[in-house]
Amino acid sequence: MGKRDPTTPPDPSGGWSAGVREVSGAVVVPHERPGRDLYCGVFTGEGKYMPWAATWQREALITHAPDFVTDPAETLEGEWLWGGVLYGHFGHFLVETAARLWAVPRLRERLSGVLFVEKYSSEQAGLPAYKTEYFQLLVGDLPLRILRVPTRVAHLHVPGQGFGLGRISKGTRVFRRFIAEHFARDVEPEGPENLFITRSQLALDREGFVGEAILDDRMARAGYAVFCPEKHDLGTQVARYRAARRIVGMDGSAFHLFGLVANRDQNVGVILRRQKGRSRAMRWQIESFAGRTPHVIDTLKKNSDWVMGRKALIHDFDMDRIGAQMKVAGLIAPGVDWGPLSPAEEALVAEELALQAAR
Repeated sequence: MGKRDPTTPPDPSGGWSAGVREVSGAVVVPHERPGRDLYCGVFTGEGKYMPWAATWQREALITHAPDFVTDPAETLEGEWLWGGVLYGHFGHFLVETAARLWAVPRLRERLSGVLFVEKYSSEQAGLPAYKTEYFQLLVGDLPLRILRVPTRVAHLHVPGQGFGLGRISKGTRVFRRFIAEHFARDVEPEGPENLFITRSQLALDREGFVGEAILDDRMARAGYAVFCPEKHDLGTQVARYRAARRIVGMDGSAFHLFGLVANRDQNVGVILRRQKGRSRAMRWQIESFAGRTPHVIDTLKKNSDWVMGRKALIHDFDMDRIGAQMKVAGLIAPGVDWGPLSPAEEALVAEELALQAAR
């Protein structure tokens, strides 16, 4: 593979991540201060920073060269894989933390485990169950280790970034093949043919909105099973996503997990709850992994968008158009009763707003 300028964003066509670089006596330096830009990464034993190990997000570097540490606090023997940055947020964790694990199958017999640095120091008490399960679905029982102090590693394998946010959300060929062949391969499809992924149980400060349960009720009456993913383990979520023939939901992190197992026989509708550009990476992922473009149900009223601290309302959407666009997409039957908010639904919104105001 020819040389590539390390300041050039990763190429989602497959070339950028096709290689694994090996370093003897590598020094891994975790970041010391939180923020969007992280000063962490991998150095050769001679102190040369490795841009190959850096993390890209939306065509920009978010990890930058820290100061080299000549006398690391710890030493690790054996052969390890560089996993990159371990994220806290569910969606970022699903997409960006997995970005280099595509190299595990070819190296498994040689590896002592996978090394990460944290974006935030949030895993002191151990990984939450969903993260442990995700790694199990990806790489089985391969040990994982979070480095919190500068560490010299006897032998480090550094794969290129194969997944992430931005154009790389399409995944490189080698990453998509890894997911198709290895991710959750023992999880069989199980569940209804029509699945609505709800966000109605999420708190308003986690990007929920007042009146969202009205969508749950309408989709149930249209023949969909309403599925609340955060109430189930990842294996159950994957089983439901594999079984469904029609899947609809508000754009959000759940679609990143669905995107890993999506296939071209599924009819997918994404109802935008944010301006269209903010869900582009998720939609690119589904299209690339499934080989089929999802239907975008875009009825968000002009200048409406979720903003931290503001109570978004179901009135920010054109409910009549949501139904009309889903009928055109074949997601709900032409005869389904779907129009503007009814007086009873308006009363439910008013009641929910009153409860929120009283808190």
